[in-house]
Amino acid sequence: MPSQKSKFLSKAMQLMGEKGSALKALEEFEKTGRTITKTRLNFTIDREIAREFRDYCRKHRLNMSKQIEDLIKKKIKAN
Repeated sequence: MPSQKSKFLSKAMQLMGEKGSALKALEEFEKTGRTITKTRLNFTIDREIAREFRDYCRKHRLNMSKQIEDLIKKKIKAN
């Protein structure tokens, strides 16, 4: 018969597989007091466009991620 500890570990492992992002959010909240509401994306764009965009954001003191997020929202709402 499995012990209480092994039952707990089995359930925890099952939840991590099913709800990994939720557990990561709780872990982050425990560490920082804030929840994770963003995700990291990795994609490739033209080098020159990236440089121009970075320069533009620096010049205007803009957050690059926020600008991209706003453009994506605008594109989604347009459809």
